[in-house]
Amino acid sequence: MLHKINTYFWYFYEYIKHGDLHSVVASARYLIYKKSHSNDRIVTSSLGKFFCRKNTNDFQFANFRYEWGVKRFILSRIHEYSVFVDAGSCIGAYAILSAKKNLRTIAFEPVESNYQVLVKNLNLNNLANEVKAFKLGLGDQHKLVHFNFNQVNTGASHVGTAGQQHGCEVELCTFDSLLPELNLDPKQNILFKLDVEGMEIEALQGATNFLRQYPNITLVVEEKITGQARIKNFLDGLGTFEYGVIDRYNMFARKAAMKN
Repeated sequence: MLHKINTYFWYFYEYIKHGDLHSVVASARYLIYKKSHSNDRIVTSSLGKFFCRKNTNDFQFANFRYEWGVKRFILSRIHEYSVFVDAGSCIGAYAILSAKKNLRTIAFEPVESNYQVLVKNLNLNNLANEVKAFKLGLGDQHKLVHFNFNQVNTGASHVGTAGQQHGCEVELCTFDSLLPELNLDPKQNILFKLDVEGMEIEALQGATNFLRQYPNITLVVEEKITGQARIKNFLDGLGTFEYGVIDRYNMFARKAAMKN
């Protein structure tokens, strides 16, 4: 309970700091009625400007304090990196954060409506030329899959069953297949954020060559669905990684040495 009170205090502090009283009301409305604001709008936060769709929690993702444990981890080490990969970018909050810190930024968002908002937000922050955004999800092979689209919590969309009311077809590819196009320098320190709603293992399998061949990688992985044990077991088969807990939903894995 105290954790939630502290979280909402800082959410509200950020909204009020930027004069965004609409988001204060929207937050309270969502807590009480599970409904969001009824009109599209543009909000300003400590991260930048964001287009927020009506009847969604986009305004929450735009809040600087959202997923504060992950942001604090990234910001405390961001000077160590020169490349940021944002897999599961949604509206682009992390991509915008990293690009404003002058990291080369690559974003992946497979859901069409989320991707369109991501592009709008990059334009709102004058970062369209600074972030390479792919309308793709990361997986273990190139294929089309059906996603269940959460119309309120737009960041929680995930692989589902065809024929469900709120669904869409999305394209997945492997990260390894894009390596020639991305032209990443193995000497660079790369921060790779992976938030793919239970598809973490598949996404990592599709990045096997990258994980083996590039020596300077730190992964930030949301593990609440897949679990730390499965992620560690997979990574331990590729190399030596140092692990740590970021918060109750996220872990990090830093590559330490290669296995023969």
